[in-house]
This record gives sequence, structure tokens and C-alpha cells, in this order.
Amino acid sequence: MLLHGQYNKRCRREIPADHQLAPYAVTGMGLKLRIHPLAAALAHTQLPRLKGYVTGREAVAARMRRALRGVPGIDVPHPPPHARPAWYALPLRYHRDQLAGLPVERFLEAVHAEGASEVDLPGSTRALGEHPLFHTPGALLPGYADHQGPDADSFTTAQRVHASTVKLPVWHHDQDLHLADAYTAAIIKVAEHHKELVK
Repeated sequence: MLLHGQYNKRCRREIPADHQLAPYAVTGMGLKLRIHPLAAALAHTQLPRLKGYVTGREAVAARMRRALRGVPGIDVPHPPPHARPAWYALPLRYHRDQLAGLPVERFLEAVHAEGASEVDLPGSTRALGEHPLFHTPGALLPGYADHQGPDADSFTTAQRVHASTVKLPVWHHDQDLHLADAYTAAIIKVAEHHKELVK
């Protein structure tokens, strides 16, 4: 039942890794085109606060981008002046070649060890063709058991972007600025000490 509407993080936590349907945790059985009535009621009461939330996120994202600008191995996003991102998250481009070849997975382990546990490689940005739902859907959708997925080399650009994207949370309250500062400090520290991690 989780795969019908609670996929991604909850599915990855609750479906055992050795379960036959675990590979479908990120996508579930397709698009999640539903909202629970309680979630709708909460959203309805929160909408008047949206402008304040977005403004707060803009401030936090700008602070994090300033702190990380110029850090070796990290590129921050530069939205055009006319754009107003919602800053659901702060995506960073990771350049392992600027950090002595340090694999992004090892970089993330070190960042997590510094307490920035919500920094991750977003599974939702993988090339769709790599997800089992689109490559081998037969386990979930028996009518597609003979479906031949896309060639492995069909999404080279998407694969490259996914493999080099790191995602940070963006908070929206002034009292959360210490979290933003702690997360950027963790990334800066790991980047500065990357040679120790490569050994």
C-alpha cells in the first residue's frame, strides 16, 4: 500500500531493503496524484502564510549561497534576476575533480558526521529511465512484464547531472538561521579537509 501513495523517503524507510518491491520505493507505482483530506485542510490554513514562507526561504537560501560561494568543489545556483525560486531545497553542483577525486558519497558521509544529516543526493532527480518502474515495471504492473526499458546510455546528461547534485534543506524562519549556518559550516569544513578524506 505504501507504493500507491507514500513512496520515496517513507518507502525507503519502511520497505525492507531485501523485499522484492524495494527497488520501486522512489517512484512507487507512478505519479502520486492525490492529497489526503487532512493535508488539504492543513494546506488551506497555511496558504495565507505562503508569502512569508517564500520570503523567509529566499533569505535563508541567499545566506547559504553567500556562505558557499567560492568553496572548492561546490557551485551554488545563480537564478536569473527576474526569477523567484520557491527554494524547496538548495541544489549544489559537486565537482569531485576540484576535491582530489573525493567521491560524492564519501563527501556526504563526512558532512553527515558533522551533523548536517539532511544533506543528500536526491533520488528523485535520477533519470527516469533508470528507475525500475520505467525500466522493468513487470513486478508492479504485470501487463508490462515484456516492456523493454530505454537503453542505458539514453540519459547520459541526466545521469551526469544527478551524480553531481547535492541537495540541502532550506528553512523559512529567522530562528532557523543557526541551522543554515551549521549546514554551510559543515560543507565548508569537509571541503577544506578533503585531502584527509581521500587518503
